[in-house]
Amino acid sequence: MTPADKKQVLQKSAVLSNASLILIFLIYIILSEIPFTVYSLVIMVGIIIGNSLLFMHFKNIMRDQESDENIFEYISDDLSWRYVTYLSIFFLVMLIAQGYIKAVDAYSDLIILNAFIIFIWAVSANSPMVNILVRKSEKLQDIYINNEAADLSVEMGIKEPEIYIINTNGRIANAFEVNKKESYVFLTSYLMSILDHDEIVGVLAHELSHIKLRHNKKTIFVNFIVFIFMLNLISLSFTSTNPSFFYMAPVFFIVLILFIMIVLPAIKRHNEVEADLNAVKYVNKDYLIDGLRRISETDKIPENVMRSLSLDHPSTEKRIRLIENSKS
Repeated sequence: MTPADKKQVLQKSAVLSNASLILIFLIYIILSEIPFTVYSLVIMVGIIIGNSLLFMHFKNIMRDQESDENIFEYISDDLSWRYVTYLSIFFLVMLIAQGYIKAVDAYSDLIILNAFIIFIWAVSANSPMVNILVRKSEKLQDIYINNEAADLSVEMGIKEPEIYIINTNGRIANAFEVNKKESYVFLTSYLMSILDHDEIVGVLAHELSHIKLRHNKKTIFVNFIVFIFMLNLISLSFTSTNPSFFYMAPVFFIVLILFIMIVLPAIKRHNEVEADLNAVKYVNKDYLIDGLRRISETDKIPENVMRSLSLDHPSTEKRIRLIENSKS
């Protein structure tokens, strides 16, 4: 199979899985508005079988391509086929429950809302974009930096992540980690071009610290708890028979917006500082400080106080001051 053929298969798989996802929602909405019959059951079971066969079809095509494990993983693990199947089963159970359990029928909208939030959270936790990033990146070839990363991983007690370089055409000095079943660190080509060896090691120590401290997974979990709690309150404020509860809806909206705009960025800023302080336990402080200064020269961070409240990263000056004052 040529690269062009593989790309065509991936595109076809993505189109069909997304179309199936939309179709499932539409069919459920239609079937939930009519009395439950054996035909409803047949339709939903048929959808489940059809989606499962499509999933296995694309999975088997890529299983034969032994030379490209990432593409096989992309099909078998990260595409939405399995989520399509899970949703099909969930909607089937919901249709049956709505037909025979009055409480489920009465609160079906709320149940669907929670199912949707859980679905989005599950997709986010699985980091579905990671294999797209891998396919568009090149694996780090620098043996010395790879050895440094391996040594740091051992010292931190984590599994060594795969490190990839994203070509950003001379723009964006950035690095980030993705932590799902396997961990990955992505560095932009521009970052690699402006930092020296020691500074890159300092940046890697920072990203590995995020993995060690499980920042990505913790943030996703906090998002999930807050969103599912607040959206349920907002939904209940519109469906409740209590008039006073209805007037609380704007308050719930404001709290959710404040969380998104202020609290969540504050959590991320805390994570950045924590990763800095952990990193300098394993590498020379100057490695990370020099790297931060050099990055700051290309990616200016606004000093405006109000704007800084919504930033994911603290100011470079604050980060450097905290690193210098640390006991590491």
